[in-house]
Amino acid sequence: MLFTSMMEMPRIGIRALFKRASQAFFFVLFFCLSNAVFALEYSSDNHDLILGARARVAEVQTPDGKDAKAASILFRATLSSQWSDRFRSLIELDHVELFWEDQFSNGVNFNGTPVIPDVSGTDLNQALVFFEPTNVWTISLGREAYNLGNQRFVGTNSFWQNEQSFDGGGATFEFASASQLRYQFIRNANRINGDDADRELSPSDSNFEALNGLRPAKFLGDHKHRTHLIFAEFREWDFSRLQAYAFDMNIRSAQKLSNRTFGLRYEYKGRFGKLRAQGHLEAAMQKRHEISQQDWLGYQSLGFGLGWKAHQLSLLYERLGENKGISVVTPLASLHDKNGWADQFLLTPTSGLQDISLQYIWRDSPVTVDTRYHFFHADDDQRLLGTEFDLDLELKLNKIHSFLFRAADFRSKDVLYSDERRYFLMYRYQF
Repeated sequence: MLFTSMMEMPRIGIRALFKRASQAFFFVLFFCLSNAVFALEYSSDNHDLILGARARVAEVQTPDGKDAKAASILFRATLSSQWSDRFRSLIELDHVELFWEDQFSNGVNFNGTPVIPDVSGTDLNQALVFFEPTNVWTISLGREAYNLGNQRFVGTNSFWQNEQSFDGGGATFEFASASQLRYQFIRNANRINGDDADRELSPSDSNFEALNGLRPAKFLGDHKHRTHLIFAEFREWDFSRLQAYAFDMNIRSAQKLSNRTFGLRYEYKGRFGKLRAQGHLEAAMQKRHEISQQDWLGYQSLGFGLGWKAHQLSLLYERLGENKGISVVTPLASLHDKNGWADQFLLTPTSGLQDISLQYIWRDSPVTVDTRYHFFHADDDQRLLGTEFDLDLELKLNKIHSFLFRAADFRSKDVLYSDERRYFLMYRYQF
């Protein structure tokens, strides 16, 4: 279908012409790997400019035949500038082009097909200034894409072409030999659904009548906030790292997702002879103050893994607790990275969620194979919600070029869920 549309020569404007050219480049990029790729890095004494691209095709298969497929390409330009010993700036501009737009839903438009949340458009992904009054203090102001810890509660969700970024400001204080304390204020969250995902749905949208023409809060491109984040990381030991966090998320555009969360995470990485060992233990408590002022909800995560030569085997457990039909939520997290790549649990079910998974990784440069098998249970009555097999095949030819094939196969007998398979093929120029 795409090749047929490319052979047609309609009267098109500049934007459509650019889209046709992008289509041609997209397929050349996937099938022809060369050092002469679309990428450029320029640097001077005070400025660094990097241009890059990331192309992807995706497919979703469901038992009822309502399948979806999408193709997209991200162009990114990043300019870092050092204006003085104390001041520096960062500007990052993204442009995303979509193809096969009538064959998938994406949160901006719904047409009865599964959601693949890649959206088109040009976006100022980052624009901020940094002020460093001393060697241990850094103050930032503007739009920034950042991750805190393992991104369970705050992250950029950067697997998708339009990543999440935050408008606000913050300060970082470095202390001891390798530790830091960070504070961030968020005024607005620029979500992966993009600026076109405003409050009103298009009359042609398949959900227009059912939703009275209003877009659900979870699909809005912007969430207004009055959110405060405190995150401390202690790295004073050879094999251990400790993190502590206190998050007060006041999400004015989706008040029911507002929460106060306090937690600790411990991580270990070490060796026992030829064996590599790693593990983590995390516990947090959360109150969703817009829903309940009394009940605290529990979050726990633990894991342990052993590695030998190219092999690594890990057992992982995560619990997003519930109490009286209210469950732990993580609205600012990198959600695609958590609880399976089929994206069945982006919003924690009211029953809560327990995720037990077994992970096997094989690495032998330039190839990495990452397999995971998940067992998902409800936290309230322990019923099995589903199982999922995930697979990553990554080929890193060098520090710049890499290919990724990702597959997710979710199976469920629960009435609230249905089987689903997702496939992704991606080429990345590492900018």
